[in-house]
Amino acid sequence: MRANRQVEQRVDVVEQRFWDLRRYELELERVRLAARVALGDDARATELEQNEMQLAQVPAARAQQLAMRLGLSEDEMSFVWTAVATGYDPRSTRDLETLGGVDARGGATITMYSALYGLDAGRARRLARDLHGRHPLARAALLVPRGEASSVRVWHAPERLASYLAGASELDAAVSSVGGWLEPPEEVIANPQHEQAQRVLESLFSASRDVLVLLEGAAGVGRRTLAALAAKAAGRTLIHVDLSRRQLSQATLDSLMTALTRELFLDPDAILLLANVDDLVEPGADRASNALRIVASAISALNVPVVATTSVPGMTLPTTKVPVRIRVPPPTAGARLALWQRSLPETSADVLGDVAFRYRIGPGAIASAAASATLLALTRPASRLETADLVGGIRATIAERMGGLAQRIETTDRWGHLVLSQETSDQILALLARVQHSSKVLDEWGYRSRLSRGTGIAALFSGPPGTGKTMVAGIIANILDLELYQVDLSRVVSKWIGETEKQLAQIFDAAEAGHALLLFDEADSLFAKRTEVKGATDRYANMEVNYLLQRIEAFEGIAILTTNMDASIDPALKRRLASHVVFWPPDEDERLHLWERMVAPETPMEGRIDYAKLANEFPDMSGANIRNAAISAAFLAASEERSLTQQHLERAARLEYSSMGRVLGKREGL
Repeated sequence: MRANRQVEQRVDVVEQRFWDLRRYELELERVRLAARVALGDDARATELEQNEMQLAQVPAARAQQLAMRLGLSEDEMSFVWTAVATGYDPRSTRDLETLGGVDARGGATITMYSALYGLDAGRARRLARDLHGRHPLARAALLVPRGEASSVRVWHAPERLASYLAGASELDAAVSSVGGWLEPPEEVIANPQHEQAQRVLESLFSASRDVLVLLEGAAGVGRRTLAALAAKAAGRTLIHVDLSRRQLSQATLDSLMTALTRELFLDPDAILLLANVDDLVEPGADRASNALRIVASAISALNVPVVATTSVPGMTLPTTKVPVRIRVPPPTAGARLALWQRSLPETSADVLGDVAFRYRIGPGAIASAAASATLLALTRPASRLETADLVGGIRATIAERMGGLAQRIETTDRWGHLVLSQETSDQILALLARVQHSSKVLDEWGYRSRLSRGTGIAALFSGPPGTGKTMVAGIIANILDLELYQVDLSRVVSKWIGETEKQLAQIFDAAEAGHALLLFDEADSLFAKRTEVKGATDRYANMEVNYLLQRIEAFEGIAILTTNMDASIDPALKRRLASHVVFWPPDEDERLHLWERMVAPETPMEGRIDYAKLANEFPDMSGANIRNAAISAAFLAASEERSLTQQHLERAARLEYSSMGRVLGKREGL
C-alpha cells in the first residue's frame, strides 16, 4: 500500500508540473499577444481571445497558490506575469519596451502594464499605490524594485520566480551552492538522548512559526540529522545552508539571505536550518558582527521556524524570534557502533566496537572517517579494513576540526626512558590510574554522581625547562593510546574579543570527540592569574580566564598544562586539577642515569665512559641538556670518523653548558 501511495504521489507531482508549465507558456503568450494588440495589431485580437479561453481551462496550480498566500489581486498577479515575460520571453521584449518607454529587459513598470491592458486611471493609480517597498511581493523578494517610487519604477522578476511558476523544484543557485534540501537517513539509529531532543523539536515545529532553535554541540554529533528527522516527522521540508567561512564570503551573504527569503515564501511549509552560525561572529569589539546582523534581520522577517547549529554554548542571534536552546550530545557507544556498522557493514564487529567505544563522534564524523578509512585500505594489497585504517580516518577528521589550532605530536618516548624521582613517578602513575580505572570508579562504584561537572582530567606539570614535562605528556598519551595534540597558543590567543574563547571551544570539542590528549605548553600565558579590573583590557582578559576555568571543568577528555612559572597560574585553576606534578631538576644520581640512557646502546664506543664524572662536573644540566650533549657528542665522533669517547662527551657537555650561560670553573679543567 505504501508503495502504491508513493507511485500516486509521483504521478500527481508530474501532472502538476505539466499543468504549471502549460500555464506558464500560455501566460507569457498572453502578454505577448496583448502587447501586439495594444500597439494596434488588431489581427492578434482573435488569438488573444483564444489564449484566454485556454487559460480558463488550465488549473492555476502554483500561480493560484502564490496569489492566495500573498493576498494578490487579479491585477497584481497579472503584473507578476508581465514582469516575468519582460525577462524571460524574448519575443515580447521589443513591444513591451515600446509600450513602457524603458528597457523592458530590466522588468515591468506600471506605465507599461497600464498601456498593455488599457487600465483606466483609477485602476492604474490603485496598482501604483499598492505596489510599494513593503508589498508582500517585495518583502518576499519575488519582485525586486529598481529606482525611485514612481509609475516608471522597474519591477524585476528573479529567475527563481520564473522557474517556480513554470513548475521547477530546484532551489535558487545562491542557496544550492552552500546547502539545499536536507533529507534524513532512511535508516534511523536508535539513540535515547537524540530521540528526546527530536521530540522537543517536533513539538516546537508544530507549535510556533516564530521560534529560533539553537542546537548546541560539537561538529559532527548529528545536529543536522536531528533537525531533518524532526522536520520529516512534523510533515515539513528542511532547507539548510552552511554559513561556514570556508564556504561563504560576506560579500555574498546579502544575496543568499534574499534567496532564502524567497524560497521560504514560495514554500511556507519549509523549515530553515542555518549550520555553523557561530562562524558569523567576527573578531572585534562587537560580537553582533555585520554578517550576524544581516542574518538576524532576515530570519526575523520569516514566518517559519528557524534552526541554527552552533558549537559555542550561549551563542545568541539578535532576532525577534523566541529562542530555545537544545544541547545535542554525542551518540551513545551503542548508537555509535550501529552508525559504524551502517557505514562499513563488511568490517569486523570487534574492530568497529573498539573505535565506537573510544571515539565520541557523531553521524557526520563517522561517515567522513569511514570514507577516509576505506581509501586508506585501498593503498594496501589486502583491502580489508583494520583498526589502524579507522584510526587514520578519525585522525584526519579530528585534524580538520582542530583547524590548525593544535598540532598532532608523534612521540617515540616510553616509560623506560624516564629518569625521575620516586615521588614524581608515583604522582604520574596515580594520574594514569585515574584515567585507566575511571569507568570502574565512576560508574561501578558510583562516584560519577559526586562530580558536579565533567569527568575529564586536567593536570598541571610545573618545573624548570628541560625537566621532562612535555616528554612525560607524550609518554602518557602512548600508554593510554591517545592522540597527542599540542595547542598552538600563538594562533589561539587573539586580541579580538571572544575569538580566543571560540577557538578554544573548537579545540576542546575536537579533543573530546577524537579521544585526544591536549597539551598546553607554557600554559601560564593562557591561564594567568586574574587581575583587578582597571580597564576594558583587564575585564576581557579575566573573561577569557573565566571561560577557560569553566571549560576545563566541563571537559570530558584529558588535558595537560605545563609551565615554568607555577606562581603565575590562577589559583582557581589549581583547585580544578586532578593532579599537580612538580618536576625538580635531577640530582646527581638521576643525572648519572640520564647520561647512561641518553647514549644509545648501538653507538660504537672507544674506551671507558665515566658517566659519574659527567654527572658530577655538570650539575646544572637538566634531562634536555644531557640529551642535547649526548647527541652532539655522537655527531662530533661521526665527523671525526671515530667511535664515541669520553672526550667527545665532555666537549659536547662543555658546549651545552656554555649555551646555558653557565661558566665552568677550574674543577672542570678550564
